[in-house]
Amino acid sequence: MDYKRLIKYAMPYKMRFVLAMVCMGIYSAVAALLVYLSKIIMDGVFVDKDIKILALLVLCMPVIYAIKGLADYGRCYFLNYVAQNAIKDLRQDLCVKLLSLSHSFYVKNTSSKVMSRITNDINALQEALIKVPPTIIRDSLVIIGMIGGLFYLHWRYAFIIVVVLPVLGLPLAQFARKLKKASKDSMVQISEIYTSLQEILSGFSVIKSFCKEEHEEKRFAVNNKEYYNVQQRITRVDARTTPVMEFLSMTGVAVVLWFGGKDVIDGVWTLGDFTAFILAITQMYQPIKNFAQLNSTIQKAVAGSERVFEILDEKNSIYDLPNAKVLDSFSKDIVYKNVNFSYEKGKQILRGINIDIKKGQTVAFVGSSGSGKSTIANLVLRFYDVDNGEILVDGINIKDLKLSSLRDKIGVVSQDVFLFNDTIKYNISYGKMDATDEEIETVAKAANAHKFISKMPKGYNTLIGERGMKLSGGEKQRIAIARAMLKNPPILVLDEATSALDSESEKLVQEAIETLMKNRTVILIAHRLSTVINADKIVVIDKGCVAEVGKHQELLDKGGIYSKLYNLK
Repeated sequence: MDYKRLIKYAMPYKMRFVLAMVCMGIYSAVAALLVYLSKIIMDGVFVDKDIKILALLVLCMPVIYAIKGLADYGRCYFLNYVAQNAIKDLRQDLCVKLLSLSHSFYVKNTSSKVMSRITNDINALQEALIKVPPTIIRDSLVIIGMIGGLFYLHWRYAFIIVVVLPVLGLPLAQFARKLKKASKDSMVQISEIYTSLQEILSGFSVIKSFCKEEHEEKRFAVNNKEYYNVQQRITRVDARTTPVMEFLSMTGVAVVLWFGGKDVIDGVWTLGDFTAFILAITQMYQPIKNFAQLNSTIQKAVAGSERVFEILDEKNSIYDLPNAKVLDSFSKDIVYKNVNFSYEKGKQILRGINIDIKKGQTVAFVGSSGSGKSTIANLVLRFYDVDNGEILVDGINIKDLKLSSLRDKIGVVSQDVFLFNDTIKYNISYGKMDATDEEIETVAKAANAHKFISKMPKGYNTLIGERGMKLSGGEKQRIAIARAMLKNPPILVLDEATSALDSESEKLVQEAIETLMKNRTVILIAHRLSTVINADKIVVIDKGCVAEVGKHQELLDKGGIYSKLYNLK
C-alpha cells in the first residue's frame, strides 16, 4: 500500500488526527491506571481491609471510566472524520481522473470493472483508514503501557512476556502474504460479478427475447462460485490467525501463571502485584488479538490501494499541450491531411485520408460497415490522435488547440443516443446548463419534440429512466437533437442518426435534423444513402481510403462504388 499517498489525503485534516492521538493517549493511560488500581484493591482493600481506600475507589471509578469513555468517543469521532474526508477527496480525484481519461482507456476497461474499483476497492481503503490507526496507535500505546507496568511489577516475568511477543509476528507475516494475494483475487473476481450483473441489467430485453435466462444464470453462477472460492480462502487464513495467536500468547501467560502463582503461595510476591501483573497481561491480549484480526483488513486495503492508484496513475493519451491555443470561433475549414490511423498496431483503419470541408458545407461519408466512416468523426473530436498526418481547423493542427475549445465548437448526434436518468429538461439543458425554460421549449419545438413532451406525465420535468428507457428511439433522437440545438455549435457531426428508426420516426427526426443543419458545417456519417442526396460533397470510404468524391449525381454517373451502394438500397 502506498502509505505516503494515503497520508497526503489525510494531511488537510491533521489537527483532528492529532486530537484523535491525544484521545488515544488518554485512553491508554487510563487503561494502565486501572491495572495499577487492581493492585491497590487487592492489597489495600482485601488484604489490609482499609475502608477509606475502598470508599475512595468507589468514588473514583465512575469518573475514571467516564474519562476513558470520552477519550474513546473522541478517538472514534476524530478518526472517522479524517478517514471519511480523506476517502471523499480520493473518490473525487478518481472521478476527475476518469472524466479526463481518453476513449482508449474505456475501450480497454469495462465500466463495471471501473465501478468495482470506485466502490469495493475504495470501501476496503475506507475500512482500513478507520480501523488501522486506532488499532496500531491506541493498542500499541496500551501494550507499551502494560509492558512498562509488567517490568515495574516483576522484571523477570515481564521478560518472558516480551520474548513471546515477537514470536507472534512470525505467523502474522506468513498469513499476511496469503491474505494479500487472496484479497487481490477477491477484488478482481467481484469486478467480474459486477460485469455479469451489468450485462444482465442492460441486456435484459435481448436475454428475454432469446429465452437465455438459464444461460445467463449459469454464466453468473460461474463468477459467483469463483468469488465464493476466493472468499473461502480468505476465511480459512483469517480463521487460523486468532487461534494461533491465542495459543502462542497463552503459552507465555501459562508459564508466568505457574511460577508467579508459586511465588504468591510462598509469600515472595504480594497478591496485589500478582493480580495486577496477570491483569496487565490480559489487557494486552485484546490489543494483540486486534492486531491479528487487522491483518485481513490491511491486506484488503493493500490490494485495493494498488487498483485505485493504478487508475490515478493512468497516462492520458489525449491531453492539452502546454501552450495550447483557444479556438475562439470557426471561420474557414476543416482539413484532413494525409491522415493515417489505427486502433491497434498492425491493424490500420484509415490510410492517406485527404479531405477539405469548407465552412457551411455538408460533407457526407459513406461506405460499408467497418470502412472507417465513424473513425473520421472521432478524430476531429480528438477522441483519438492520428498516427500520421494532421487534422487542421482554420489552419491550426487540432493537437495545438485546447480540447475544451475544440469540442465546444462541435455538436454530436449519433445513432446510439445516451440520455441521463433525469428529467427531459435536464437532458436538453445539457447543451447549455444555464438555459431558460423558454430556450429549452424553443429548441424542443424545432426538434419536433415539444408535442410528445407535452403529453408526458410531468411534461419537461418527467423522469425518463436509465438511458432514456421510457422513451422510444425516435423520441430519444429528438431529445438529442434539441440538446445539440441548444449548444448551437458551428460544426455538427451526425453519425447515422436515423439508421435505427421506423419510417414515421425517421421523417420527424429527419425534419429536425434538417432544421439543426441550417447554417452549420456538417460531417454526416450515413448508412442510408437517401439521407446524403443533398450533401454538398459525398466522400466514399473503402477499406480505410478515400475511393470517390463528388455530388450525388456525379457519383451515380461514374458507376463506381457509390453507384453500387446506392442501387443496393
